[in-house]
Amino acid sequence: MPDILSQDEIDALLTATGTDEGGGDGDMGGSFGAGGAEAKASANKPIITYDFKHPQRVSKDQQRTLENLHSNLSRMMASSFSTIQRSVVDCDIAFVDQTTYAEFIMSLSNPSCSYTFSIEPLGGPAIIDFSLPVAYSFIDRQFGGTGGNPPSEARPLTSIERTVMGKVVTRTLADLEATWEALLKIQVSDAELETNPEFMQVAAPSDTVVLIAFEVNSQHASGLVNLCYPYFTLEPVMAYLNVQTWASRERGKRESGKEDRLLQLDRVFAPVRVLLGGARVSLGDVMNLQEGDVLRLDTSTKEDAVIFVGDRPKFRGKPGLMGKRRAIQLTDPIMKADESNFMTEVQKTDTQQM
Repeated sequence: MPDILSQDEIDALLTATGTDEGGGDGDMGGSFGAGGAEAKASANKPIITYDFKHPQRVSKDQQRTLENLHSNLSRMMASSFSTIQRSVVDCDIAFVDQTTYAEFIMSLSNPSCSYTFSIEPLGGPAIIDFSLPVAYSFIDRQFGGTGGNPPSEARPLTSIERTVMGKVVTRTLADLEATWEALLKIQVSDAELETNPEFMQVAAPSDTVVLIAFEVNSQHASGLVNLCYPYFTLEPVMAYLNVQTWASRERGKRESGKEDRLLQLDRVFAPVRVLLGGARVSLGDVMNLQEGDVLRLDTSTKEDAVIFVGDRPKFRGKPGLMGKRRAIQLTDPIMKADESNFMTEVQKTDTQQM
């Protein structure tokens, strides 16, 4: 049996470990001194709490990438909602967070206007929830109202109202598919309305979900549109949700978009004509012209010709021959601000009217 230390010995031991120099003689005292230094060093380090009920499975960089990805969705939703409501509707990302599925369900109203849908090829479900003021605003506008007359008491949507909201959801999910094309081509299917959040069992209560909330503001109503991704739905693409991959994909998208635009322009034909010279002649002289008459041009033979693309002067060049065919060699481009200097008054008027 080891000896039980007295209180005085315990106090002496604590005093020895608390000193910087070691506080004792011999090897034993030195070891206590080292332990005290380590204890002080560890005490100076910041303590990071970890909540086992809310595991942080999505890093901050991945959350920022998701926010950047869905910022395009917010702009597309603003355009779609404005078209549907026939008035200006603003849509911005309110926040991006991760929580448990149980807490997300508890945050929804009952009854709610929530839609579950599947995402392929991710092979997982997701949820989009429209707050009731936003849903009633869409419905009221479709029936000729101002969009600001919600029912006095919250109630589930009727069959006619579900048809109206079905069109809104179809447009929104199409915008979601277009948003994900920057990272992955997805297809949304099996969208179903659920008015009781407790019946939406798409994930376990303790599963981590990524919640993206959009704030929708119209003239007479405002509210949130919540987009919920269970973690296992996003898990196949988590490796791509980092800043480097997103930046490289955005750069590749811009380059491919430039090539597509150049390819489209390559199929466009535009009339090209060359003006070798010009002169100002009265209408009476023109009417009296006879065969063999000579008109003296105001342009010198040493001056460059003006090349028109369509109705716009775009280049200057020198005429000549290429083999047996007439040709023009481009010498200088004509800046947009200088185009009017090479146009007649009639051409300027026609251009302004177009």
